[in-house]
Amino acid sequence: MRQTANPTFLVRVRAALLSQVRNIVGLTISVACIAFMAWQIDFQRVGVAIANFKWPYLLVGLVALICDYSIRILRWSIMLDAAGARTSFARCAAPFLGSIALNNVLPARLGDVIRAFVFPSALGITKVASTGSLVLERLLDLATLLCFLTLALLAFPTATVPESIKLSASLLAVLTFVGLISVVAFSGLFANLALYGSKRDFGKLTPRVRNVLLALHSLLLGFRAMSRPRALSIVVVLSALVWTGEALFFWSFLAGFGISTSPAAAGLAMTIATLATMVPSSPGYIGPFHLAAYAATTILGSSPEISASFAVLAHAGIWLPTTFVGAVAILSNPSLFAGRKKILSNSAAIAVDQNETLAAPPQ
Repeated sequence: MRQTANPTFLVRVRAALLSQVRNIVGLTISVACIAFMAWQIDFQRVGVAIANFKWPYLLVGLVALICDYSIRILRWSIMLDAAGARTSFARCAAPFLGSIALNNVLPARLGDVIRAFVFPSALGITKVASTGSLVLERLLDLATLLCFLTLALLAFPTATVPESIKLSASLLAVLTFVGLISVVAFSGLFANLALYGSKRDFGKLTPRVRNVLLALHSLLLGFRAMSRPRALSIVVVLSALVWTGEALFFWSFLAGFGISTSPAAAGLAMTIATLATMVPSSPGYIGPFHLAAYAATTILGSSPEISASFAVLAHAGIWLPTTFVGAVAILSNPSLFAGRKKILSNSAAIAVDQNETLAAPPQ
């Protein structure tokens, strides 16, 4: 009798292959970006540019970074509180910083996945609340970044930045805000539709699809709670402060290299470099971040060597402190990964139950 393949095994093999392909693509993009930069610069001049960096500005950048991430943690705690999770700034600090460190060293932003599905157990919150807060956080960040990009581009003369690029950035920012407002305004309706769909037998819904619809219903309800006017207005203001702090960080490095001291230049460099991290790459956003920061400062009139030096130091200025502090947060809070043990034990119990069901004789 012919034995059929285990569907669960095939799904796992397919997921593993897709993960490997994604990692290879990301690594290829990183290498291509770095190679392009290396082709344009004289490494001896890069060394001279770094040596001439005005290091007191580094302190300004670190203070801006501390304020930036402190506000991020506060924003996350407020969103969780709005969703009904009783937590605080102090309790949110370790899992937030830990997820940032993991994003810096693991591919495909796995730190975000761990913050959504593993860390909630240590915080005493639901995975639905954690995932909803992460989605809202990302939407707010994208909308705010595009707003900063638009303002930065509008500040430059048309001779430096073509009018078509300014118009495109403005249109994209408006569309993003419209999308965010639509999701916020209709999250309750979407939640009811998901619940309605889970209770109806549209074409014999499988249990898995039904569970997905129920999970989506819970997620949208939490999203609606976090999007109430008072809570949303607070997190919108905090999002603006987050990226103002990030722009100040970039300004400190621009000033340290003598590239520019204008707020528009800092906003342009910050938004272009940050948006580039959405491109698949190796862990730590190596490559796309550097090439984007290099391109932004070249637009500002900087030489290739100074632009490359800026890209390297700015990336190190973000990556090293956040990775170190996040690693300390993880090591000092081993209970953060308690959720992983629960997930593994639940998965093992499900596997045993499935095996027993398959082995049982038909009734």
